[in-house]
Amino acid sequence: MIKMEVPKGNLNALPPTMVTGWINLKFNVNFQEDELINIKDFSLLWNVFESKVCGNHFSIPVVDLCLAANNLQMEDFIRFLTYFQQRYIENGAINARYPFLNFQPNNREPFVRDVLLGNLVGTNERILAMIIIVYRFRNNLFHGVKQMHLINEQRENFEIANDFLMTFLNKTIFK
Repeated sequence: MIKMEVPKGNLNALPPTMVTGWINLKFNVNFQEDELINIKDFSLLWNVFESKVCGNHFSIPVVDLCLAANNLQMEDFIRFLTYFQQRYIENGAINARYPFLNFQPNNREPFVRDVLLGNLVGTNERILAMIIIVYRFRNNLFHGVKQMHLINEQRENFEIANDFLMTFLNKTIFK
């Protein structure tokens, strides 16, 4: 095991970990740890979410049951909805980024679209749509087309996804 000195204070000052260093070497990139930390953390948070909410296998109907069993308030989640709407809606229509979520037939794409466009406004509907978007982030990360030299461009998506998952878990499972 290689031991690394970790500087005190600013996370941006962290040197690349062994894994980040390996990726930098093999893909001829120069990622800093702060560029990848949210993507790495997402793996752990998704694992907790899927385990605690879905019994180890993501299922939209199971998430629906979790939402029905809790009295969630939209005020706790509105910042996430705003982010997703700003990311995927332009001039009242779905934008060019939206198709890159790569919805599968059972992912309820029309439902998510209607939520983002403001046609469905129920709290549970909106939260479910956001969970499906985060699920698409997950699938695209683990199963999608890999462009390692661009993965750091997903930093903000995973920062938002991590915050969303922690908020959801805090309001449902760990309340």
